[in-house]
Amino acid sequence: MRTDNDHKTVMKRYLHILAALLIIILPDKASAQNFDSISFETPTSKIIIDSVGNNIWEIGTPGKDFFNSAHSGTKAILTDSISSYPPNDTSFFIYVIRNPYTSTCYTSMEFWHKYDMDTLNDIGIIDASYDGGNSWIIVNDTNGVLPMDSYFWWDSDYHESNGNYTVHPLTITSKSDGWIQSKFNWQWWVPIKFDTIIYPPDSLMIRFTFISDSMETNREGWMIDDIVTVSASWQSCSAINEITADINISVFPNPFSLQTTIRTEYHLKNSTLTIYNSFGQKVRQMEYISGQSVTILRKDLLSGLYYLLLSEKGKILATKKIIITD
Repeated sequence: MRTDNDHKTVMKRYLHILAALLIIILPDKASAQNFDSISFETPTSKIIIDSVGNNIWEIGTPGKDFFNSAHSGTKAILTDSISSYPPNDTSFFIYVIRNPYTSTCYTSMEFWHKYDMDTLNDIGIIDASYDGGNSWIIVNDTNGVLPMDSYFWWDSDYHESNGNYTVHPLTITSKSDGWIQSKFNWQWWVPIKFDTIIYPPDSLMIRFTFISDSMETNREGWMIDDIVTVSASWQSCSAINEITADINISVFPNPFSLQTTIRTEYHLKNSTLTIYNSFGQKVRQMEYISGQSVTILRKDLLSGLYYLLLSEKGKILATKKIIITD
């Protein structure tokens, strides 16, 4: 049986989808979505590599057996570009996310990574800091984290080797089946305060930490590439309650490979169904929908994660996550 907290969690997950999509469907909010990316091909001030001790993270060209190339271009950030990781190591790097990504009600980060670690003993951890690194919060399914009443959750992992999606674990360990695209999201219900919460002003720190135990395993560690951050401004999310009807819809089958059907008890009248990819880009739109069901044909859509947004007369009726597989 679901508790009140469970229902609040579900509602917040739907709200993050609305926050990301509202700025696309509302003309006056068109400039309120921000995209940023790091491919490690050129120097960037957004990445801080720990300089204390023998930090093994470095930006370079992979030259190992499993870590044999970057995901794009020639460079990635990884635990040593040539040698296996040593025992008893703790190394980290920080990605500093600056305004406008901090003055937001919704932000997502996704990245491609490979990992090769001793199962359960050697791990990778991702955490975040609101106060310039004085305290850290592990990124997991958490509700109402102080000091900003924030909410983090993991999305699914996309496996490039087979096109499958899986649930993401809270820590990274063992060996990946090639490149995996992982994604996590967060919401801040109160914008960052310029003068009291963060230094430097308006920034959030995301830390990637690699930890090895005392056993020498001759494994390669953790490699990350193509970090992408997407955020919706705080202002763009203020109208969610005003334009949301929140009707119940079902999508079956889901995942699907050829087609799927949306059904609802609500009688649609000249509704619009819009499909967005995981970057928030509109990939298809179906208009003048009436009745209580609509079928979606895959056609030219690639396998992956998508969001459906059903609207009518400028009001959002429902949103839904779908997965297309080969």
